[in-house]
Amino acid sequence: MSKGNAFENQLLLLLFNNTAIANIGDAGGIRDSVTPGSFWVRLYTDAVVVDDATIGTETSYTGYVAFGVAVARSAGGWTVAGNNASNTAAITFGACTVGTPNLRYFAIFRDGATATDAFRVYWGQLTADLAVSPGITPEFAIGALDVNED
Repeated sequence: MSKGNAFENQLLLLLFNNTAIANIGDAGGIRDSVTPGSFWVRLYTDAVVVDDATIGTETSYTGYVAFGVAVARSAGGWTVAGNNASNTAAITFGACTVGTPNLRYFAIFRDGATATDAFRVYWGQLTADLAVSPGITPEFAIGALDVNED
């Protein structure tokens, strides 16, 4: 089973740009949020893709802020087109001052304070591991973090 392409794009627009989806239930459809808020992008060293219930280990190098970086649920935070949402601006994490983690995964959460699966929206493996050491500042360049619906 799959969703229609237009609906997949509308779903991403609702989630990432806070754009209502009309004509579901009634003409008003699925409404946008009064206050859009942010998604929180986090970095992990292991296990976020084992299964939906396994959160994994968020990185904890000195310089990294626990629970990640806030990215606005708007066109200023995310570009949505062709069933894909990608970051509109660079997402920059704290520079490493102490530690040598190997980053392998990312996750997008609904808030910046909860580490349970109920608040995780998307997760995935990085295209390549990132070995972090003092002086390294992890970052997703503009358009580098992609979420696809298909």
